[in-house]
Formats: sequence, C-alpha cells, structure tokens
Amino acid sequence: MRSPLKDTMSTTPSSPLSPSPASTPEAAPRKRRPPRRVQVTRVQTLSPLMRRITLQGAELEGFEVNDPACYMKLIFPEPGQTEPERPLPDGPRPKSMRTYTPLAVRAGVHEVDVDFVLHGDGPASTWAAQAQPGQVLFLMGPGPGYKVQLDAPSHFLIGDDSALPAFETILASLPAGAQAKVLVEVVDAAEERALQSPAKVTAQWVARGTDNTQAGQALEAALRQAGAPAADARIYLACEAAAMRRIRQLLIEELGVDRSRIVGRGYWKLGTVNHPDHDYGED
Repeated sequence: MRSPLKDTMSTTPSSPLSPSPASTPEAAPRKRRPPRRVQVTRVQTLSPLMRRITLQGAELEGFEVNDPACYMKLIFPEPGQTEPERPLPDGPRPKSMRTYTPLAVRAGVHEVDVDFVLHGDGPASTWAAQAQPGQVLFLMGPGPGYKVQLDAPSHFLIGDDSALPAFETILASLPAGAQAKVLVEVVDAAEERALQSPAKVTAQWVARGTDNTQAGQALEAALRQAGAPAADARIYLACEAAAMRRIRQLLIEELGVDRSRIVGRGYWKLGTVNHPDHDYGED
C-alpha cells in the first residue's frame, strides 16, 4: 500500500499561435490503461492498523507485475455509490482514486493482494476499514517499479508503514546470498510483523506514536544513531515526502552516501490529500 497520493495532472496552456515547422512537438499525453472491475474476496487483519485485501476479477486477465515496488491506481466509490463508476477513456479523472502497491499477483485465478494502512479519514482508508467480500472497485495499472540491483550484496530499506508493501515486494525479489537491513517507522509496536525474504533480513522498528505531524522524526533519529550504512548498500527510501527529503540529505551530507546509491519516494505528504506518485525527492 501507499498512503493516498495526489492524482491531479498539471497542464500547460497551449499557445494561441500555430507552431512553426522548427517548433519542438509537445510530448504525447500518457495513454491510460483500461480500468479493470474487481471485487473483494478476502479481508485479512495483519495488525491493528493494516489490512490485506484480496481483489479478484476476470478483467485482471493480463495484469502483470514485473518489478517490485510498482504501483497501481484504485478507484473507490463516492458517497452514496455502492460501487464506483467505470472511468471513461477520455473522461475526467476519478476524484476518489489513490495509488497502492500490488503484492502477490495470482494470474491463474485473477487475484491481487493489496495492503491498506488505516490512517484515518479519507476515501481509501475509510473504505478499507469496512471492506467486505463482494464490494467493487476499479483498478488501473500497473505502473513501473524499482529496478533492484540483484548483484548488490547489501540492501537497505528505510521508510514508514506506507512503504511496507513495497518493502515486502523488494525483499521477495532478493537472492539468497544478499543481506537486507530494514528500518521501519510505525505507530507503535503492535504494527510490527515478520518480513519474509530469501535474503538474510535484519529489521528495526521504531515508533512515532499517533501524531502524524511527527512523521519521519523517529526514523531520522534511528538512522542518525545507527550511522553510515554499508559502503556497498543500495538504498530504497520511502516515507512522508518532507521526511524523505530530510533523510536523503542526512544520508548524503552527514553519512557520506553517494546519491547514486539512493532511490527516494515520497509516498504521502502531511496536509496534502493527493500527493503525486512521482515524487522522487531530487529537487
């Protein structure tokens, strides 16, 4: 799962003048994948604030995930709807659309698992808290993921609970000879759980409490206390957007990590309902 991300698109006003032959053509708009109608088949409680929901549907035919930590869009019902309307190819973007990480994809039975953090009010969290078999969503995607350097001997995953599903897909992709260190910030110890991987995994969990305005502070403090990561480690950093930038700066400027070894993702942002799903913290 990712926390709710902003799905609005920025546009550039077109010029009233006709372009000259020497003008550079504008990039073609990204073609949307067709929406897929899916139903809830299972709801599993992983921890007090995490639900794993299985979605199934014949329209998942051909849904393939090739990289870990990739993303997909889920469209939720608006108030008063029993199920969301199917988006039209040239229609407006749905208001209640959020970005999540697909977990296990079982192509033979047209199923995909999605983890949701129950973080409070919002269309996705509110829906997930009451989700029951038979309820309908629409799914779009998947989008690209993280290109894991499989020959790297060491991997360091740093993030908050919104990044746990991405971390699980990365860990599942690692070879048995790799070392993986995971540093995760959650609300409290009740959110801790076992993380599976062919690699050797060392996990450290830190608690931030229920005040989301403190997002990333416990994570940052734990990293500073731990010191520089292994010199050959590849780092995937994903959490609240401002915290991701602070931690990225800490890694580079204080702990001496080459920026080329870090992949950053701002999965959500305090005070923003829909944060962009392309926030890489490189600005």
